[in-house]
Amino acid sequence: KVIDLTDVTQDYKTQFLPRELFAIKKLRHRFIVTTFDSFFVSTRVFIVMELATGGDLQDMIDKLKRPVDDSKARVIFRQVAEGLNYIHNEGVVHRDLKCDNVLLFDDQKVAKLTDFGFARTSYLSPTGQSVLVATTCGTQEYCSPELLSNHPFKPKPNDCWSLGVVLYVMTTRKTPFPLRHQRRRQLKKKYSKTGITNDDCKDLIQKILEPEVSRRLTIGQILAHKWICNIIV
Repeated sequence: KVIDLTDVTQDYKTQFLPRELFAIKKLRHRFIVTTFDSFFVSTRVFIVMELATGGDLQDMIDKLKRPVDDSKARVIFRQVAEGLNYIHNEGVVHRDLKCDNVLLFDDQKVAKLTDFGFARTSYLSPTGQSVLVATTCGTQEYCSPELLSNHPFKPKPNDCWSLGVVLYVMTTRKTPFPLRHQRRRQLKKKYSKTGITNDDCKDLIQKILEPEVSRRLTIGQILAHKWICNIIV
């Protein structure tokens, strides 16, 4: 990955880039893309990562021209969820989780999270509560209703929402909420379930795409859900 510093904003240079470099050095997990080195040459930043021979998840879905098979979707989703669980346990939030940021390896049998350009530390208050953040970032189709409200929000539940959108895209080949009136549709839970053939998968999506943060599944609860709890990866 090569970043030309003449093409980015000052905020990116002073906030987002340092956070990304910190995250990729800190995070080491079998479902996180490995970074070997990063260095500056003149006005460019070079980030050396493992080669994803299988492309990204969005490319795979586009080329399939059909939803991902249930058995394969379970494995990919479990791997991505374990990667997200790891970074959350390390005190990091991704904030731009989407199919494009899931890279595939080993004949598309292994999925790994990548692109920590919007990642940041998930700070805790003295009482142990997650500190709210106000920065709006990420890809709109994958953003939670609380992020789109333009009010401070908890970043970990937002990551879980995005993970739910990833699952929805794998099973339907489209995002659940069109950009027009997106937040209103989210709050009313108005999305099509056509094409989601597995009832357990449908149940999991419904519980992740829950607009009320207090009722939305956490990453631990997602991993314990019956659709993927017995998947060994």
